[in-house]
Amino acid sequence: MNEPLISVVLPIYNVEKVLRRCVDSVLNQTYRNLEVILVDDGSPDGCPAICDEYAANDSRVKVIHKQNAGLGYARNTGIENATGKYICFFDSDDYIEPTTLEECCALAKRENADLVCYGHVEETPDGRVLKNRIPMPSKEIFVGEEIRQELMPMTLAHCAQTGKDWNLSLSAWCELFSLETIRNNNFRFVSEREIISEDIYSVLEYYNYCNTVAFIKKPFYHYIANPCSLSKSYRADRYEKLKVLAEKLYELSAQMDMEALLSQRVVTIFLGLTIGAAKQIVDSKEKFGKKYKDLKEVINDSFMQKQLSDYDFSGEPLFKRCLLWNMKNKHVWLSYCIFKLKSITEK
Repeated sequence: MNEPLISVVLPIYNVEKVLRRCVDSVLNQTYRNLEVILVDDGSPDGCPAICDEYAANDSRVKVIHKQNAGLGYARNTGIENATGKYICFFDSDDYIEPTTLEECCALAKRENADLVCYGHVEETPDGRVLKNRIPMPSKEIFVGEEIRQELMPMTLAHCAQTGKDWNLSLSAWCELFSLETIRNNNFRFVSEREIISEDIYSVLEYYNYCNTVAFIKKPFYHYIANPCSLSKSYRADRYEKLKVLAEKLYELSAQMDMEALLSQRVVTIFLGLTIGAAKQIVDSKEKFGKKYKDLKEVINDSFMQKQLSDYDFSGEPLFKRCLLWNMKNKHVWLSYCIFKLKSITEK
């Protein structure tokens, strides 16, 4: 075939009921020159047999059975076995639109892009659309220093000082990567068992290796919201994991010599994720005393207060400004009430 080979990596673990939908959405792409790498990450259900069935029926499918090590390392296994010019990483409980790879590949070829980014639809398991997230950058192609100076800060987080937001994402499943760029820089994903929200760290690092980043303003990817996922449910250790993420992002910013451009954005994303974690505390089924105690520990934590101390959030919406001001001044009860009010208004 004249068209370049695209490697599609699907890490697979305990998704027996929805796996076929995902794999079929890839195999039925209008773009046909594919290498589909099914990484069975020690799945305990019927997934291994389903993977082998696909490999037996379609020569484009490769199956790798491995011991469970998590999403990040499963993606890395895909990288190490991929032979395409481009590579994608999709979650096996989601699915993509039929023209996703054709349109991404065409743009990557035309612009010689190291990365092509697109939007997604977030929906419930029964198909109800929760929101569309379409990237709206200032332009569709970023080259050279534009990536570091303009794109990377806005990709990491919106600007809390002005309110400017390009609606970008650092999720690995919303991008087509250059395998050559990955190989030339020895890029690998970090493990979600080491850094929570691992895509934020990993994909931000990849951006620093790019000479050209291109955008398609379409929601190609269907992200299925899982109420039991780490990002959606209450976990007692979530805040401590978010602190590790922030610290690692500060370290990465220093390694890339981008502290001045990224430090405030690290605060923005840390606080945004922490607000989500704190809301989960308030919404949890724990007793009031336990919830209040846990929220108080988060708000009074020295790392939290350091992030809030010099942070300018004047461009945030009124609700968020009010919440952050109360957290900054250690008004635990008022903060609790704001979280509770937010939950009520969202129902």
